[in-house]
Amino acid sequence: MIDAKILVIDDNKSMLSALEILLQFEYKHVATLSNPNQITSYPGFADLDIVLLDMNFSAGVNSGNERLFWLNQIKEKAPYISVIMMTAYGSIDLAVKAIKNGAVDFILKPWSNERMLATVRSAHQLRKSQKQVIELQKKEHNLKQVINQHNHAIIGQSEAIKAALKLTR
Repeated sequence: MIDAKILVIDDNKSMLSALEILLQFEYKHVATLSNPNQITSYPGFADLDIVLLDMNFSAGVNSGNERLFWLNQIKEKAPYISVIMMTAYGSIDLAVKAIKNGAVDFILKPWSNERMLATVRSAHQLRKSQKQVIELQKKEHNLKQVINQHNHAIIGQSEAIKAALKLTR
C-alpha cells in the first residue's frame, strides 16, 4: 500500500464514494470533501500529496472558472501538491488552462479506472520527486552554511595546504 495523502473534492457524493473505493486499495490515506470552501482549511492541507478536484460545483455552471479559482488557491498555499482536475464538461481549452494554472493532469468523467489509477500514480511520482528535490536543496543549503562558516576560501588541514596558506600570508 502506497503511503500518500489524497484528498478528493467533488459535490457529487457518488463520485466521492467511487473514488474513495477505487483509491483506498492502493493508498493509505484517502479523504473526501464535498465543499470546496473547506479545501485550504482542511486539517493537514499542506501535507497532502494529491488533490483530485472537480471543476464544477455550481449547478448549471460548466465553464470551469470556479475550479480554476480553487486550483489557484491550492497552488498559492501549497505549490507542491499535485492537483488532478476532473470534469464531465471537458474541452481542450479548459484542459490547457488547467495545466497552465498548475494542474498535473486533467481527467474526463466518467473515467476509466485504469486511467484514473495511472494518473494518480504519475501525480504521486511527481510529488515524491518534488519532495526529494526540496530535501536535496535543504541539504545543499546546510552544506554551504557549514563550508562557509569558517569564512575560508580554501578548505583543508593537510600539511601541504597549511604550507601553501602560510606562504600566501
